Amino acid sequence: MNKKEQLYVSLMVIPPPEDCEAKFLIDQGYLTKQGEYTPKALEFMTEYIEHKKEPLYRAIIEAGEGARRSEIMERAGIRQMGVFADTANKLVEEGRLRKEKGKYYPVK
Repeated sequence: MNKKEQLYVSLMVIPPPEDCEAKFLIDQGYLTKQGEYTPKALEFMTEYIEHKKEPLYRAIIEAGEGARRSEIMERAGIRQMGVFADTANKLVEEGRLRKEKGKYYPVK
């Protein structure tokens, strides 16, 4: 997992304030001392998902309907399931994918 994906995952699951990861995120300006996202965190998270949308969309198309989620994630360069889910759900919101029974399909 690369550093950007690790940062995204860390922000998805905000650690308790006493945790060293939370202190790091606070020191880097991603969280307030109250454990809330800063504008910097929100911007990073939005940009990160935007950056992953096209690779994931292409991976879903290339892998085909019978592909396992792990294969799609590998093709898209995604290691964490939360990143996959957030990115795929964003594509559903945009009308580029549809979700049926936990699987994602391109909208035709």
